[in-house]
Formats: sequence, C-alpha cells, structure tokens
Amino acid sequence: MQGDDPAVNLETQVTIRPGAPPDAARSMPTELQAILATCVSPVSVAEISAQAHLHLGVTKILVGDLCAAGFLDIHQLEVDPVHSPDVILRVIHGLRAIS
Repeated sequence: MQGDDPAVNLETQVTIRPGAPPDAARSMPTELQAILATCVSPVSVAEISAQAHLHLGVTKILVGDLCAAGFLDIHQLEVDPVHSPDVILRVIHGLRAIS
C-alpha cells in the first residue's frame, strides 16, 4: 500500500493499464475489483467513488495503490489554473441560486 498519491485528485481520469494481469485482480478484495471494473474506459476518481459506494478519501488511496501496483493508468487533464473573475462570479451566483 502506497497511501495517498498527490497525483490522484477528484477529477483525475484513470483507466485499466493495458497488459495488467487479469488473474491477479481475482484474488483482490471486492472494493479493488469494483474499482478495476469501473475503469474499463476513462473515469474520474469521483465517479469511481460514487459507483463503488466508497468514501472519496478511501477511493483516492485505493486508486493510488492500484496505480502503484501497475493496474491503473492516471491521465492528467491539461487545465488552465487561471479563471477570469467573470467566470468565478457566475459560478458563485449559480451556486447561490440553487441553495
């Protein structure tokens, strides 16, 4: 177990690594098998957490462990960290409107 991997975030997309040994997955705990079954196509850590009915923090750790063990690949999104104030204000107003 590797613990919390800083490369694994809420929006991080993961997939099963091509050539990952399928036989080894059968002996894994059901939580890990559920994560692997969800990652056939690119999926976010948040989606994995929801589909596997696991706490997000637990999911991040398990995904990090599966990546370190060679079962999953992480796909980082190229995101521009700078957002215009107009976009931020629209998000704030939208959030206030639904609460």
